[in-house]
Amino acid sequence: LKKGLCLASIIHDVMTHSSLLSNPPVLVDIGASGTIHEKWKPIAKYAICIAFDADSRDFEICESEDKGWRKLYSLNRLVASGSAEEVDFYLTRSPHCSSSLAPDQKALEPWAFSPLFEVDNIVKLPSVDLQSALLKADVDYIDGYKTDSQGTDLRIFNSLPTEIIDKMLIAEFEPGIIDAYKGEDKLHHLLAHMEKEPFWISKMEIKGSQRINHLDFKSLNYFQQRGIGSFLKMAPGWCEISFLNKMEIGVLTLREYLLAWVFASLCSEHGFALFVSKKGFELFGENLLIVLQKESRRKLSEGYFRLGYNYLKRIARLK
Repeated sequence: LKKGLCLASIIHDVMTHSSLLSNPPVLVDIGASGTIHEKWKPIAKYAICIAFDADSRDFEICESEDKGWRKLYSLNRLVASGSAEEVDFYLTRSPHCSSSLAPDQKALEPWAFSPLFEVDNIVKLPSVDLQSALLKADVDYIDGYKTDSQGTDLRIFNSLPTEIIDKMLIAEFEPGIIDAYKGEDKLHHLLAHMEKEPFWISKMEIKGSQRINHLDFKSLNYFQQRGIGSFLKMAPGWCEISFLNKMEIGVLTLREYLLAWVFASLCSEHGFALFVSKKGFELFGENLLIVLQKESRRKLSEGYFRLGYNYLKRIARLK
């Protein structure tokens, strides 16, 4: 608890620094059906969050200052690479699978989760490009970016101008690996593109479903269907992947270095957080960065205690 309070206190010092008071963190969550990104909770009260979801069945639509955020825009909007008056939007059985791309029903047949993609309705929605939506919220930068747009993550990201992408500090995507939507942006497309951008991969977590024909799956009883993961292994289907800015571009200011340390720490990338705080101090001479260095070193030193504890556990088992 004390360690958690220590980090919370340091985050407060960072977020109330003069460079961030006038330009608070801006976090964008595209595909916020269910809940807004959990990782952002420690900085929510200091940040502006702009959350989008075109399927409002599991999404609260509001503009508020009393939801735990400095400012929260929850918008029932279809975000696309370009604005249009009408776009087909496929409402699926699960609101988490709805997309502007048609589900590839044939390709999904061999998978247990294929019923989630069954289309209940096709509606016409206006689409908005992300930069236009930001301008309407009087915002012209993004610090934290998370998208789960069901097949269009890369094209939305690419619609942003270079000056916004270069100063983005964390970018998180959920691209597909298997064929789930027609014409979707897949993991291999994203990886090839992000090699050209100033980011490195911090996390890659493979998610998936069970490989069983949808008819065979439906022939199982209720309990077998609900517990299929306990007796049939998961096969890769999609990926949750996070990128952190390398902090190598000269346009980055003291504000970005302070905030990059926070994001790196929240991602448990304490080695990179140490690098950011040291380089930031070399560039700007801000004493707060010394405090951040000490906290990163403290987090790294915790590994010795874990190593010793695990060693003692092994010795005890041998006895």
